[in-house]
Amino acid sequence: MTLLWIAAAFIRWVRLKIYQYEVTFAVYMLTPTEKFIFNSIILTLLSMILTAIYVYLPDHIRTIYGHLYYYWVGERPFSTSIAAISTAFRDSGTQTLEVMYETAQNSAATAAAAVPEL
Repeated sequence: MTLLWIAAAFIRWVRLKIYQYEVTFAVYMLTPTEKFIFNSIILTLLSMILTAIYVYLPDHIRTIYGHLYYYWVGERPFSTSIAAISTAFRDSGTQTLEVMYETAQNSAATAAAAVPEL
């Protein structure tokens, strides 16, 4: 008996929400084809917005948190991936960077020597 009453109350609530939607957006005045087109456009836009929120909002929140943390503490928030990358560069990257710097200096000197004086 209680389950039947809950189902009836839910159906009544859904009908009320449909009625409020149709009256608010004046959908009740449209023909069935126009209703279908209007509801399809609304559903498409709503699904696109929800998909964008699901895909992009976590990254935006993470970025905003990073900025707020930086402004408050004065350093970037600690991240395991950033720590792993910085550790890799600290261990072997120093030698690699020195070699790259020397190569860049040698190529700059070679290029400077190849250019004729004006």
